[in-house]
Amino acid sequence: MKDLFIVSDLHLHPEPIEHPGRESFIEFLSFLSNRTESGELWILGDLFDFWFEYRSVVPAGYSRVLASLRTLSSIGWDVHFLPGNHDFWVGRHFRTATGAIVHSEQIVEVDLNGRPSALAHGDGLGRGDLGYRLIKPFLRCGLSRILFGLLHPDLGAFLAKAFSGTSRRVLRREADSIPSGLANWVDDRLSSGTEIVVTGHTHVDSIIRRNTGLHVSLGDWLVRMTYCIIPGDGGEPVLETWTGCPMVMAQKNGEQGEGSAGDE
Repeated sequence: MKDLFIVSDLHLHPEPIEHPGRESFIEFLSFLSNRTESGELWILGDLFDFWFEYRSVVPAGYSRVLASLRTLSSIGWDVHFLPGNHDFWVGRHFRTATGAIVHSEQIVEVDLNGRPSALAHGDGLGRGDLGYRLIKPFLRCGLSRILFGLLHPDLGAFLAKAFSGTSRRVLRREADSIPSGLANWVDDRLSSGTEIVVTGHTHVDSIIRRNTGLHVSLGDWLVRMTYCIIPGDGGEPVLETWTGCPMVMAQKNGEQGEGSAGDE
């Protein structure tokens, strides 16, 4: 079995707008591409803070991330994307640019080393977020896509930025708990035979043992820079914090050492 890597909630802005996790994520993807064995990468939504593809216009400013994902898929990695509440309009251009498999279902049921598992972004699950759950079907329907596509791309991007405050809110305060509605939904899944549930959306990084299984909450790449590894040899899920590619860090440390020696 292949090693499985899972991330979510990067909320990338188009370059050259600054983003606290962009360079780290590109380093992380480079690290994966240099592993001796290919694996699987799952992105459980909100890779982008906003994404919309017009017929002849696609979002600019994401070329490095898209190219890094394409590199993975071209060398044998299975790249999967499950849209979140910020990038549910991902379409043909994204698939073509990255080689990723885009999943349209809200919950993906998979077998992880013989353990029945469920992967989801996490938005609108459970009894919480009533207002969002009511408006979600309208936001994701074909009519909304058509109506938004009538807007000039600049106006569409402006409106999306105005209504998308997740990144700013997360950077201002720490998320520290799983909402009760989502936690209850996870409990129901684990009670019905699912052994591992992996979600994003909340930006909380934790692995919680519930009932007879595990709930992995992925954190984010705005503050935490966290990712989950599920080893292909049957090991337990582990949450790791990306602190830099070993090769890149060694090179940087070497350059700093040379500079210090020259100053003496």
